[in-house]
Amino acid sequence: MNCKIYAKAELNPTEDIDKVTQTLKNMFDYDDIEIGEDYVLVSGEKEFITNLRKELRERKIRGVARKMMLKGIHANKIHFKLSKQAAFVGVPNFVEDDLSPLGEIDVEIETDNTQKFIDWIAPEIK
Repeated sequence: MNCKIYAKAELNPTEDIDKVTQTLKNMFDYDDIEIGEDYVLVSGEKEFITNLRKELRERKIRGVARKMMLKGIHANKIHFKLSKQAAFVGVPNFVEDDLSPLGEIDVEIETDNTQKFIDWIAPEIK
């Protein structure tokens, strides 16, 4: 299964860039990082998301993750948001809307098989 994963966090004027990059590192094992004037973007292949996959399993929130990912399918892409504040302490928290004053982490996954990817990261619980 081929995939390319991107995670972008807005960088607010009051935020420390090192804390934002650490927040992303808590969730993702990224290959590349791009630091813009007002954002940090990390990207990688399937291994990029193994930290998040592990946390979903250990925290027993695969069902919620699966629901949010299925809801975010558009063609060959999956889009969802994670709370930046929760990610800072290593906790994946899926959000539907922009709730935090610090913003969210926008995650986009491009894959040749969206269903297979979701089944891999958040298998259906029976």
